[in-house]
Amino acid sequence: MSTPAKEYPILWWKQEGREGIDGWEVTGCDLPYTCRNSLNESYWDQSPLVLVNVGQVEHGLPPQEEFDAGKKAMIFYGAEAPKYFERDPKIIGRFTYRFTFNPTSDYVVPYFDTDIIDMVLQPPPVSLEHKNTMRKQGFVNSQGKGLAPIAWIVSNCDSFSGRHFYVYQLQKYIDIDIYGHCNPTRPWPTDINGRDLSPEQIVQQYKFYLAIENNNCDYYVTEKLQRAYKAAAIPIVDGPKDYSAFAATRIALIQTDDHTPKSLARLVKELDSNDDLYRNRIGYKYPKDPSHRPTTKDLSPYFVRTWTNPNTNPRKEGSYRQAWPPSFDESICRVCELAHDISEGLVQLDPMQRLQADTTCVLKKHYHMTWFIEYHWRIALAILTSMAVLVYLLTRQPVKQLWMPLVKSVLPHRWRRDNTYMELSIVKDDLIN
Repeated sequence: MSTPAKEYPILWWKQEGREGIDGWEVTGCDLPYTCRNSLNESYWDQSPLVLVNVGQVEHGLPPQEEFDAGKKAMIFYGAEAPKYFERDPKIIGRFTYRFTFNPTSDYVVPYFDTDIIDMVLQPPPVSLEHKNTMRKQGFVNSQGKGLAPIAWIVSNCDSFSGRHFYVYQLQKYIDIDIYGHCNPTRPWPTDINGRDLSPEQIVQQYKFYLAIENNNCDYYVTEKLQRAYKAAAIPIVDGPKDYSAFAATRIALIQTDDHTPKSLARLVKELDSNDDLYRNRIGYKYPKDPSHRPTTKDLSPYFVRTWTNPNTNPRKEGSYRQAWPPSFDESICRVCELAHDISEGLVQLDPMQRLQADTTCVLKKHYHMTWFIEYHWRIALAILTSMAVLVYLLTRQPVKQLWMPLVKSVLPHRWRRDNTYMELSIVKDDLIN
């Protein structure tokens, strides 16, 4: 009878609404032991690691004493873009390890892995001819209104980057079909049976897709780009400054950084009206020779190397033995390994080893370009309202009794005041002179 593998607890701090984590066993790591994730704080004494989700930070962190004493390590976990507190060394400096989307993290929860290459090379869901037809006819519930060249599905109406300001400017020069909760220009389409289409089914009808992130941070590229690649739509991207690791070819992406809204609209119109130019841009999906099946040879060598060659690992030195390309399963195995090593005294925690503030994000990137255009009427309305309220208050009788003596004291002696009006007293001698 074999002896059960020893098990080490990994505590997740106050993960309300994420009960699926509780009791989840870490297996498949090719280790002689296992780990079990828990939300139960009764494991506090046994667990050398405490994972804190990004959404929990604002609601309180664990007691700091054992972390400061080097008995435990706190891991910052989150697949979202960095929050404001990640720029605050007083908060982020309480953590020892980072477990995020960023491949330079100690552990990585990636949006992309080697599957990105298969995603790019998989055949398009519809033909280019079909997309051109949809440009003229639209969906079944469109009353014959053709589709715009660009689609955007959006749910976050107040993104930190201010991306909606850029889109508002772009709309001045080209039509965009917007779906979702934020100023949609079209209703959500349905099929012939009245069922809502999935986001992927919508995007695959379009030739271009706005894959613009809600934050502009290094490596923060999410499912928005996945959606465009799967749909065989040319991605219009805005996120990190460097997209080279995510660009299937040198010209696969249209990056907003390279264009004003006007010039971007001009480029889209040019590609939309010329199938040869469009195919040249997205040849990994729609090659000019229909009999040609694209392969990795048709992709950017840097793109292919990034996602297949372990030597391209961008992580910093000293990360805890994680393989490349990244995967969540690989990461959680390495976390389990760390829990074992700390528990068995194989690793001595350094209380001085703490995370540094994240300074990789461009804050409110698009706010500066249109904030006045966007809010000028609100500002004018606020000023007019304030003036109306001020006039009302100053003309109320009790208030008059307070401010009129002051007014009289500063007005020229030729101004007279009675209870109902103010008039300029014109002196006869002045008229004569």
